[in-house]
Amino acid sequence: MGGISSIMNIAAGALQANQIEMEVVSNNIANVNTPGYTRQSAVLESNSPISINQLKLGTGVQVESVTQASDPYTTQAIQQNTSSLNEYQTEASALSQVESLFNETGSGTLGDAMNNFWNAWQDVANNPSGTTERSALLENAQILTQKFNSMSNDLTQTKEDMNTNIQMGVEQVNELTGQIAALNGQIVAAEADNTPANDLRDQRNSLLQQLSSWVGNVSVEQENGSVTVMTQGGLLLVDGNKNYEFSTQGDMIYYNNVQNDVSNNLTGGQIGGWLNIRDEVVPQYQSNLDELAGTLIRQVNALHSTGYTPSGQTDKDFFDTSQVPASGDNTGAAGYIQLSTDVLDDPANIAAGTIPPAAPGDSSPPGDNENALKIAALQTDDSIQIQKWTISNPGGTPSSSVETTSMDDYYQSLVGDIGITTEAANDNQSFAQSTLNNLQDVQDSVSGVNLDEEMTELLQIQQAYEANSKMITIADDMLQSLLQVQ
Repeated sequence: MGGISSIMNIAAGALQANQIEMEVVSNNIANVNTPGYTRQSAVLESNSPISINQLKLGTGVQVESVTQASDPYTTQAIQQNTSSLNEYQTEASALSQVESLFNETGSGTLGDAMNNFWNAWQDVANNPSGTTERSALLENAQILTQKFNSMSNDLTQTKEDMNTNIQMGVEQVNELTGQIAALNGQIVAAEADNTPANDLRDQRNSLLQQLSSWVGNVSVEQENGSVTVMTQGGLLLVDGNKNYEFSTQGDMIYYNNVQNDVSNNLTGGQIGGWLNIRDEVVPQYQSNLDELAGTLIRQVNALHSTGYTPSGQTDKDFFDTSQVPASGDNTGAAGYIQLSTDVLDDPANIAAGTIPPAAPGDSSPPGDNENALKIAALQTDDSIQIQKWTISNPGGTPSSSVETTSMDDYYQSLVGDIGITTEAANDNQSFAQSTLNNLQDVQDSVSGVNLDEEMTELLQIQQAYEANSKMITIADDMLQSLLQVQ
């Protein structure tokens, strides 16, 4: 039906569409600073025309839908890079703690303790019968063993700290996947009539990005609007409105209440970073520190046990051997290294000489310092063979190679290795941050709210609203004029 009433209906429908447009723009402006908000737009659609006297006449406009200005590919890339960035940030932070244990820039370091230990042997060699020099040697040896013990304990504590962090991270993942599953159910129900649930989708995207900060994952949207979420290792986290949880026990991470460790299947995010530190970095440096301590025990004892004390005794160990396996395995040596009961608190039992005294009870011949000199020379002896351990990935089989070097050089290589590893983690973090910043700029250009653009659109809607209001006024005047004619 055409005529004046049709004009009024078209204008009234347009006013309603303008009001909806204004509500959408108002919502955009209100959420300009809301994290994770995606700009929305009202999509206008012409009403179906009517036929009058063989003419097709339009019947106005309606809001067909309210859509989001989203780029799913950029959103997915942001989630993946969020995972990488948080993994590198976590590694860099934890590595800085490990690096501080091997930091040789200050005083009281293991390098200082080793140097003082070798110097003390040289002092004994210079005065083999001197009680002061012998007491100083034992004191410096005690400091050295305590430094080894302390560093070993600190590395063990670092591993325990990683386990505590992982447990907390697992709890966060379980909570997030539960919320995502619940939103899946709400979105499916809300979109059953083909109306996009934009705000619910924003909430879910925000949760997915938070999940990526904890563990690497891949999300795939299904036809019904729900998302399926899996870890990068293929473990299902969310399927429709159901989520699958993790649990922890010691070093183990269990999946879906099955007591089978899945730690090696979790990569990316903070959990991936903590697992790398716990299962790769700490074991590697712990193993190499043990190799250094074990080699020190064996090398010093091998010489000391063949030497003679001033009273003519021999076959005395300098370091305790009660926990040293005969197989040559040095596992745990940094933790158990200590002075033997032969020399502990008894400087007279230090075997500085290689020549037995002339008779029982006599002192060593003057100048017999050969054994002390041999032990002091171990500092720069570059013919010593030491195992160097490498763990290339969490859960991987440790590999080792034999290095022929001095104990000092071996330790300096460890210090250099941790510095290189920390620098690499910092570089990876910087690159990931730069990449993420670029992706977020792309997303903001598509999905972000630009106040200038919103204000321009607001003015256009206002003008359209005023024009349609004027149209109703004109149509009413036309109607009144027609009534007066009749």
